[in-house]
Amino acid sequence: MPCFLLFESTGYFYLLAFKIMANSIESNILQIDIDNFIMRSLQTSDLNDLAEIGADLEVTRFLPGQGLPISLENTQKTVEIFVEHWQQRKYGIWAIVNQDSSQMIGYCGLRYLNELNEVEVLYGLAKAYWGQGIATKAAKATIAYGFEVVKLERIIAMVLPDNIASIKVIANAGLQY
Repeated sequence: MPCFLLFESTGYFYLLAFKIMANSIESNILQIDIDNFIMRSLQTSDLNDLAEIGADLEVTRFLPGQGLPISLENTQKTVEIFVEHWQQRKYGIWAIVNQDSSQMIGYCGLRYLNELNEVEVLYGLAKAYWGQGIATKAAKATIAYGFEVVKLERIIAMVLPDNIASIKVIANAGLQY
């Protein structure tokens, strides 16, 4: 079992404009606009884009499978869990979408962890978008949403100790080790 570093925050002061967008297929889709990308609630129609991201061994290197590709079947289960999470908790995982191309480039959001009784911020990006500050901006927006809109008291993040880039994202997003 891998060892994870645990980061946490119990307060955050990052203001963003949040808006609800209606969609004929899935109503009440929350969208957050940040620079040249948007974050919107993950939908079942995102399956193929998410599967493509999860097939990249570099992307999955620091995920629980530690470098194994995520199968389409497992990605589908994950999407279903994430969509259900939004319905049950009124927060969840967003798709990160490039505004110029309308391409899903990653995900970021909040997930309740039953086994820990904690809410975790998590994220992942297609490799082509690494190193551009997108993960940090998305994590900041997600954390702000968790504290300001959902009114969470605490948010955690977990990362493998050798995932230096993710440790920087989490720290720059305002969580402390």
